[in-house]
Amino acid sequence: MQRHRVLLAFGAAWLSALLLSWWVYQRTTAPQTRDVALAVAAAKDLPVGKGIGAADLKLITVDRQDLPKGAYLKVSDVVDRAVTAPIAASELVLEGKLAAKGSGAGLTALIEPGMRAVSVQVNETTGVAGFIQPGTRVDVLFTRVFSNGDAATTTILQNVKVIAYGRQLEPGGRPDPREASRPTAATLLVTQEQGEKLALAVQRGRIQLALRNPLDGEITDDAPPVGSADLGIEEPEKPGPPPREIDPDAVAKAAEAALKAREKAEEAKRTVIRVYRGEKVTEETF
Repeated sequence: MQRHRVLLAFGAAWLSALLLSWWVYQRTTAPQTRDVALAVAAAKDLPVGKGIGAADLKLITVDRQDLPKGAYLKVSDVVDRAVTAPIAASELVLEGKLAAKGSGAGLTALIEPGMRAVSVQVNETTGVAGFIQPGTRVDVLFTRVFSNGDAATTTILQNVKVIAYGRQLEPGGRPDPREASRPTAATLLVTQEQGEKLALAVQRGRIQLALRNPLDGEITDDAPPVGSADLGIEEPEKPGPPPREIDPDAVAKAAEAALKAREKAEEAKRTVIRVYRGEKVTEETF
């Protein structure tokens, strides 16, 4: 009887282990249900400034949990928008890389609301040898030479974004030494007030761009201008007043007046003696 109970308990344990193994096997081999979504991606490389059409897009399957913020699920939400940052083929199209609807394509799509695009002419020296590219940030230096020969340089704009260099709208191009020496234009993204200041500086003196580290966003306030004295150069002597023009008529009149005054003075110094000869009276001057 005791042996029968042992065998029964052993059989029950073995059956339980078998059922547990079968359940685990079914759980591991059963197909998993994925929560997926169709997201909008680029069908080909999309450069900065390009207006997007339906042929430039495609839908790809993405796990919903991996769907990044700003992704689009409808092609119609992307068509007629412009690209503000390069999008590679098969890359998801994100809101942060598109301009607002109705902003147009090309350079205008890169101008943020409330901002202005102002172009300034640069060359190999003022344009940092061609190493400035769209997306880089610069300071604008202004130099003015005064009428007395002295000069001063000051920073009029800081940490300004370059949105175009020549006709180039996106970074990544390698500077061509042959092109660096040719004058071109750097287009800066500025406020209206900054644009007015920049236009005045171009008319009143010479400007130069200073390339910044993209991680350096520090703004220096109230920095004094640098003049010749800061370079150890003595300031030139201030010129005296310009010579007065001589008027011949005025000189003649002054000489005549001086002669008359001299005659009066000499006449005042003379001694007059009256001489009486009978009824006749005469004056003698000595």
